[in-house]
Amino acid sequence: MAGDGGDKPASGGKRTSTTFDFDHKVFKIEGGYFALAPDKSHAVFYVPLGTTFGAVPLPTLRSTFEIAEGSHDDYLLGIIEASLRFVKVIRPGESIPPELLDGTASWQVTEENRLLARNRVLIQLSSWVSGHEVVINDAAQIEQILEDPGTKGRIEEAYIQLTDKLGMAPERKSEVEARLGKFAHELAYIEALRDRYAAVRAIAERTDRLRSTYRLDRTFSAEIMQMQKLFRTPMSEFQAIFDQVDAQSGEVLALVRNLDKQIAYTRSQRDELHSRFMDWEDLLKQWVNVVIERSGANETLIKSTYRFLAQRYLKTNVWKRD
Repeated sequence: MAGDGGDKPASGGKRTSTTFDFDHKVFKIEGGYFALAPDKSHAVFYVPLGTTFGAVPLPTLRSTFEIAEGSHDDYLLGIIEASLRFVKVIRPGESIPPELLDGTASWQVTEENRLLARNRVLIQLSSWVSGHEVVINDAAQIEQILEDPGTKGRIEEAYIQLTDKLGMAPERKSEVEARLGKFAHELAYIEALRDRYAAVRAIAERTDRLRSTYRLDRTFSAEIMQMQKLFRTPMSEFQAIFDQVDAQSGEVLALVRNLDKQIAYTRSQRDELHSRFMDWEDLLKQWVNVVIERSGANETLIKSTYRFLAQRYLKTNVWKRD
């Protein structure tokens, strides 16, 4: 994602940029990149040193290379750490994540996610006009409701009633449709993240099956049991965020009336979830196509998964009892 260098200022200082168009020659070193430190506590500039990399914290980078306070490079370094919430690696010249520029997401969703989000909104419309508004996430249940011959008529009636309640002329019904379409676009990202949550749940379920497989092995059985306990924290945290998003979007009339606020809130939760799931990406890949059996590969995976969970969630679970 190389940039064109941005607009040059008339006389020093920061300039408006959509890319990390640094000026100092240290950022021109081939192979240099920014990422979070291994403990995720701060951003680091990694510089190739032969067959390895040197890790330079940003304060050290500023002082060692005399990057002046208030300069353009100083300004860009100031947004590096925030940017690393959305991408794992940033190389000089790449684009600033759109989350920080205009609020849109830097990652893509599938057509299935878009369709599910659109259908969710339609079902919500149908239930609202019926007087029993509900939020439904299950794709099979949504499809079944949409197949009901009466659903389409209720949706059309809902658009008419919404237009009226908003004090708009009947011919402006398309504007209400457009507003809900705009929200469905944002909701698609939540549905994509719900897929990632399902992948995390799948790991938890596989650990249950592996515990049965290793039930006669006291060491691995105990380790898997600890993993099961540690899984409770991230699972409950993820579910709580999804529940909050669903609750906030659970009233169609309020949603349409306060669309900008609703989109801002949905995006904030999207970003929070995405940032958390980024941490799980490598582990999720390791669990794809795992066969539930006793094997050296599975034992290595159990140990690495336990380390992953313990490093992040052990403190909140150490005193927890069944």
